[in-house]
Amino acid sequence: MPGARSGGSGGDGSNSGSYSGDASGAVTVWEVVSLLGKLLGTVVALKVVLYLLRVCLAMAWKSGGASHSELIHNLRKNGIIKTDKVFEVMLATDRSHYAKCNPYMDSPQSIESLVFNSFS
Repeated sequence: MPGARSGGSGGDGSNSGSYSGDASGAVTVWEVVSLLGKLLGTVVALKVVLYLLRVCLAMAWKSGGASHSELIHNLRKNGIIKTDKVFEVMLATDRSHYAKCNPYMDSPQSIESLVFNSFS
């Protein structure tokens, strides 16, 4: 009949649709495992990113102060110093005795030459 639709099958009897699954529409075990693997990988990647962001945001180098006391209190406030004992010891040990310049800047300081020079 002219103008009638063929129903999507080709002249050779094959299905011309793009879906290659079985005719019942059932999902295979492999497809489920593959999807779960992708989801698990995504969750792990997100957890790693969140962990790294939390670590980077909690890192030092933004807790400096104008004095030794202010530096130590800022380190504690920002979660770098977590225990009372460490807080007390850090508060009792002034960095200006060991750092050549900017002792209250919250950044790594070289103390090698000062320590070795004090023993010579």
